Amino acid sequence: MPLSVRDLVVRYGATTAVDGVSLDVHRGEIVGLLGPNGSGKSSTLAAAAGNLDADSGTVTIDGQSRSQDPCRFAAKVGFVPQDAALYDELSASRNLEFFGQLYGLSGIELDSRVAYALDRARLLERSGDRVGTFSGGMKQRLNMAVALLHDPPLLLLDEPTASLDPASRDALFADLHRLRDDGHAILLTTHHHDEAEYGCDRVVLLNKGKLVASGTIQELTRTPSDGRAVLYGHLGELLPKYVERGLRQRLGPDVELEIIGHRVRLSASGNEQLGRALGLVLAEGMQLDTFRTPPGRLEAVARS
Repeated sequence: MPLSVRDLVVRYGATTAVDGVSLDVHRGEIVGLLGPNGSGKSSTLAAAAGNLDADSGTVTIDGQSRSQDPCRFAAKVGFVPQDAALYDELSASRNLEFFGQLYGLSGIELDSRVAYALDRARLLERSGDRVGTFSGGMKQRLNMAVALLHDPPLLLLDEPTASLDPASRDALFADLHRLRDDGHAILLTTHHHDEAEYGCDRVVLLNKGKLVASGTIQELTRTPSDGRAVLYGHLGELLPKYVERGLRQRLGPDVELEIIGHRVRLSASGNEQLGRALGLVLAEGMQLDTFRTPPGRLEAVARS
């Protein structure tokens, strides 16, 4: 098993950020660490990557702990931080060469891995361009290429969609799904329920440093809901921001509207309120190609 975390505890002074969390990530799956800001997601991920010393608990990758052999442990992890760790003044290929040398790659092997990484990141045509000229989505693809240069079995991503536009988010998850299908184990953090449902095979829910629940989306959404009614839809065309702002104002505080790319989630305190909200949404010109009601709410589990 690529990643095994057992009874992880991380403290910052008197504050316990991670309180006894245990989780596994297998090859060929994407696991989402889901929770609000301050729930312990990033601290769990940093400890799993070996970038943060835990106060107690164990982290092993393919049965190897960092204390046994730090170099072998690091070679098994590809870590993608929230902010791109790249040199803007260097080209894409020079960035990859630099980080590849840090991984211990050289010669023909380094050249081969750099070419492969650029191709996989769809950046071959921009390989000689300065990274400072890249868009946010291109930087994120290059950031992920750096993490994959040494072909680690485990990929860790901290809020990978935080600075991306909707189209780049969808492209990122398409890339992650391909990596999963190639046999990589992937653990990522997010606070977007819709991203977790759309992009992850399993979800680990954290709240105030504690593990609230874990399982597949189907398993978790069978948990009794908190009574709120939810509707998921797909936009035929992206909604202009001024239309979205106007809708939020008219829907009122009891209705939650979340739009990520072409995906829409509408939530209200009951079916009657949800129906009125949907009517208002449609009257305002939002074109929903399809919509569905889920069997339960992932958000309800997170709040329990």
